[in-house]
Amino acid sequence: MLSRVASHLYWMSRYLERAENMSRILDVGQSLALLSADDGADVIEPLVITDTLEAFEASGLPATAEGVARFLAWDPQHPSSIANCLEASRESARAVRGAITSEMWETINDTWLQLQQKRRSGGQPMDTPFFEWVKERSHLFNGVTSATIRRAQPHSFILLGAFIERADNTARILSVKQGAAARRAATAEAGVDRAAAAETDSDYSGYYRLTSVLRSVSAFEAYRDTYQDAVDARRVAELLIFDSRLPRSLRFCFDRIDEILRQLPQQSGRPARRLAATIHARLAYGDVSEAFSLGMHEFLENFLRDNVELGEAVHAAYLEMK
Repeated sequence: MLSRVASHLYWMSRYLERAENMSRILDVGQSLALLSADDGADVIEPLVITDTLEAFEASGLPATAEGVARFLAWDPQHPSSIANCLEASRESARAVRGAITSEMWETINDTWLQLQQKRRSGGQPMDTPFFEWVKERSHLFNGVTSATIRRAQPHSFILLGAFIERADNTARILSVKQGAAARRAATAEAGVDRAAAAETDSDYSGYYRLTSVLRSVSAFEAYRDTYQDAVDARRVAELLIFDSRLPRSLRFCFDRIDEILRQLPQQSGRPARRLAATIHARLAYGDVSEAFSLGMHEFLENFLRDNVELGEAVHAAYLEMK
């Protein structure tokens, strides 16, 4: 497959997944901001998760729930806003219409047309119905893709982009939560073991914060089915990192990434395959106790760096024009 075609398919999928992830973060973040007394920290948390705090401050928008939502959902200068992601995904699909099915193109183009209508008639909505619409359109595209496209290289690059982006999102959400917990625990319990303090932090162990993490990755029901007990910080981390059956866990994503890379041409992809296999082995044979021993925040930050490096290796191997 031409590198140009592979690149468009890969980024079409990544941008659509990113739009869905942004809508999840904003929807849960707005709910938490209404419940929390610590308004400032919860209002900017979506910016911290998405690593856009500096860009937001430069935008001049007010540091309110509405200002944050407007920036992450609609800001034309923010390349990863929901609106820009949906537009970029549609442009990538348009560039490779011959490599995708007509149903896939119609779905993603209709999403873009509906977005323009919402922009004109609704004054750029930033509420739960809008975020639910974004998620539904992403799910619709994924379902149409699964039902219509031939299982060949185009399908592999579509899945590869989605799973790399999804793993990044799950790790970022957990990393921000665990990092804040560890800092507060270190302050409150000087001299206590770092991992134990992070686990017992009263803020992160709060029911609403833990369930917000689960709901942001559609894992609340999976948690109840798996543990059938009170929501616990250690088990949340175990589920979202090491569970091989949860579609948004790090383990599930890398089970698929490792499998996909094995199916792609081998001659140029050795560094990417090697790095993916290393990350996959760490998730397949590690456990939550080892992660807490290292420090959960540090474990997740290491994962994020490795995932970014994997994206760069995939780009060098398959997506750059030779």
